[in-house]
Formats: sequence, structure tokens, C-alpha cells
Amino acid sequence: MEHESHHHHHPHGTGVRWLDIILGVAATIVSLVSLWLGLHSAHSMEKLVAANSYPYLELMRSNMSETPLPGTDRHQLKVRYEIVNNGVGPARIEWVELKFKGKPMRNIAELLNACCSGSRSPNDANAMDARGGIEGALVRAGGSVAMFTWSEPAVPNPLFTALHRQMDQIKYSACYCSVFDECYVRSEDDHKPVPVKQCIAPAVPFQPSFKSS
Repeated sequence: MEHESHHHHHPHGTGVRWLDIILGVAATIVSLVSLWLGLHSAHSMEKLVAANSYPYLELMRSNMSETPLPGTDRHQLKVRYEIVNNGVGPARIEWVELKFKGKPMRNIAELLNACCSGSRSPNDANAMDARGGIEGALVRAGGSVAMFTWSEPAVPNPLFTALHRQMDQIKYSACYCSVFDECYVRSEDDHKPVPVKQCIAPAVPFQPSFKSS
């Protein structure tokens, strides 16, 4: 009776046990290093893409324009509060908080009442240009959004004069996110934006309008 022979395939080796072990360990190390390099490269690419989409908001205010006031030899006074994006990617504004002497204001009417004894007539603040809602506004790289602007009128306006004098008492901050939902809080007192996990709205967010939405 003939017996069928079975051939078993064994991994190729050098025949030297200790050398085979060293080669196996070396192959494992090379595989792990390759995996780490791949993951590190992917992480570096993510950081590069995020850096190329990084928004950098600055909170700006102007109290004088370059335009001479008609009939005078001085520059026109101005009250202007705006958010400027000096980054390389768009910024989505989640909320703005504006305070007068440390107290949060809901809207422009509340600000005028707090800083300037309110409006003396319905037309006192008609010349002010207010944006309205700002939550969710998208500011492109190199762009800006003005929350409210008021240029000095030709006829003296006590409300404008009072607001202009109080500009140093008005502080504001904003929280915004990049297209990758990386969020930051920026205030006038900070040297740079502070990263946050998410933009949690303050108790009294500011709406640059005369009435709360």
C-alpha cells in the first residue's frame, strides 16, 4: 500500500534560530515605524489644511474719519465698531458681547440709554447705520463686517456727541469658528484669539440693532 506524502510549507528562514528572531523583530519594527509615519503624515496634512483656513478676527473701532467735516478745517468724527478678518480663511461669527462700563448691552437702544441718557427724539439716532443680526454672519478672509457706524452730522447732535465721548467705556468680544468648526473667543483685551471647544453664548448677547430679535 502506498502512502500519499504531504508537503508542508514552512516560512523561509536562515536556518539560524537567533538570526530568524532578530529579522522577525526588525520586520515588525519597520512595519510599526511605517504605520506611525503614515499617521503622522496624515495628521500633518490635517494641520496644514486647517492652517490654510485659519481665521483671525480683530475687533476694531474708529472715532475719526479721513473726511473733513463740511465747512470746517478738521476731520469728521465717527463712531464705528467693526469686526475684521485678517486670517486666511473665512470666519463664522457665533455671538458678540458688548459691554458698557462692564454691563452687557442687548442692543443699541439699551447702549444709548446707558451711555447717553437715551434718545431725546425719535430722529436722534436715525443717521446711525446698524447691521441688525450678526449671529451666523460669515466674514471672508480679508473682509470685515461693521456692527454699527455713525458719522458726525453737520448739525450738532447731543446724542452723537455723548456716544462719541463714551467710546472708551464700550468693550466687546466675539466668538467665531472656522470652516472646520475650530472655535475661538476674541476680546479687545486679548493679544490673540483663545481656542475654545465651542461657542457657548453669553447670558446677554449683543444684537447691533435698536430692538432685540
